[in-house]
Amino acid sequence: MAAASPRLLAAIDARLDQLGLPPRPESQRLAQESAADAVLHRAGFVPVVLFRERFHRLPSAMTDLVEQRQMVTRAFDMLRAEGFDVLCDPDLLDSSRPPPGDHGLSLGDRLGHLTQSIQSAAHTSKAVAALSELTAPGDGVLQRVVESLNTTADWWEGLGAPADPHYANRLRYITEKLDSYALEIRSMRGDLADRHTDHPDRVQARVDRVAPDEPAAPRVAAALAVSPTARRTTPATLPSASAVRPALPPARPSSAPGR
Repeated sequence: MAAASPRLLAAIDARLDQLGLPPRPESQRLAQESAADAVLHRAGFVPVVLFRERFHRLPSAMTDLVEQRQMVTRAFDMLRAEGFDVLCDPDLLDSSRPPPGDHGLSLGDRLGHLTQSIQSAAHTSKAVAALSELTAPGDGVLQRVVESLNTTADWWEGLGAPADPHYANRLRYITEKLDSYALEIRSMRGDLADRHTDHPDRVQARVDRVAPDEPAAPRVAAALAVSPTARRTTPATLPSASAVRPALPPARPSSAPGR
């Protein structure tokens, strides 16, 4: 069961070759394998890489057959829920386990909207808004990750095995580095917020997507319009100096931060 996903994908590729059909694109194959890896990871399996073979196994200390069937069944249900066509020996499944409910999106998938927001951002303020969810002090994503890892280190140290303090201290060391990087990213986020400008590539791409026969939005139309000065075919007569009255420039709000 644990090795079914990569082997299933390999069998699909072999069948496509037999039928003379083009193979699945490499990017699609890697995306499917990554999705299966994520499901098995959350189900509690341990990844193994031996030469060119990749598979997942049950935890080595899990010797109880009931527990093993429960974990295999959980992974089977989760893979099916994600749309994978999984083959499994019925003897490995726990028939008494209730059908899985709708667990919704994983935490990682719920954070995926931040990536999409940054990808589509045409202005620094949009990217900063997404980045702020990661870097916010106290309850930002990075801060919560640091807290979770430190708590894990404290919990791990008390398991009682001789190597546990080593793992706990190593995890604390990595977490300290992550916390330092989180502070640096938070500072960089402030620099990006100060820019407060359009992204030239994103704005140009948005303008290019406007169809020729599609009326452009007022601001885009104004940006694309030829200036009146460029349309002149004869030199204009300048007014006399006595007729020119200097106009005061309109007041602009301060661009300094309000804090």
